[in-house]
Amino acid sequence: MSDSFLQKTKILPRPENYFEGLDWRSEVLPRDVLCFARTSQDHRTDGWEGISAKAGRYDQHARYVLLVALAGDGRVGIESEVCDLRAGEVILLRPLQIHYYVELPEEFCWFYVTFGLDRELSEFPSGPRPFVTALSGQLEKFLDLYEKEDSLNASSSLGKIVGAVAQTAVRPNKAKLSEGGTLVARVKEYVMGDLSGDLSLEKLAKIAELSESHLRAIFREETGVSLGHFVKSVRLVQATYLITEGVELPEVAKQSGFKSLTSFTRAFRRMYNMTPSEFRGKKKR
Repeated sequence: MSDSFLQKTKILPRPENYFEGLDWRSEVLPRDVLCFARTSQDHRTDGWEGISAKAGRYDQHARYVLLVALAGDGRVGIESEVCDLRAGEVILLRPLQIHYYVELPEEFCWFYVTFGLDRELSEFPSGPRPFVTALSGQLEKFLDLYEKEDSLNASSSLGKIVGAVAQTAVRPNKAKLSEGGTLVARVKEYVMGDLSGDLSLEKLAKIAELSESHLRAIFREETGVSLGHFVKSVRLVQATYLITEGVELPEVAKQSGFKSLTSFTRAFRRMYNMTPSEFRGKKKR
């Protein structure tokens, strides 16, 4: 042992508390990290490239998603909202947030990192954020570590990026809503406030004071998804949250607006390729 180390130990101060010390628990340390890129869109496929509003398919899973638009602008749906994602921006999605692609350019490159966390990030709003220049170098460093399969350092590097992104303000949408956009926003607000109630097309058309066909057309034009798909998707999002809170399945079905446990189970299986009971079992692991 060197003399310098000996001297350093001799001058160490006495701890004020012998039961508290340095702890990494406050750090963001992603686990089970997976990286990939998306450069094409084909709604006719059953795979990753087929997730889109046009196909009526949505993605939702119990992992965080860091999406960086490296090249190409598009439109992304996040639960009840549709937002523009520009090249050079990033979206950070929380677990169980439904997301889908409304419009993608012919040529683009979007970089994805999905991961789990043993702790929850503090609540943050979803939406596009500027991916500041300072983070670009960190992202390249992270990818280099990921490709070298240096899991611990890659996790630490990604954690710093995620923490910085979560602290960045969402770009405000300053575009003035069209008349149709204002109408759709009102319909969405009504739906989100009454998920267990009557959200039939007939009911919503009366609320909007439009014919059913006119409301259907305006909603799809403004959001890229059908009104029926929107209502069903947000009800199922509500259901996944209730399931993770331990609510009994018949009550989950009722609070989410399904007429019976059978219809709820059928819709849930169609969306997630598993039953509500199987979903609950996976969340307990």
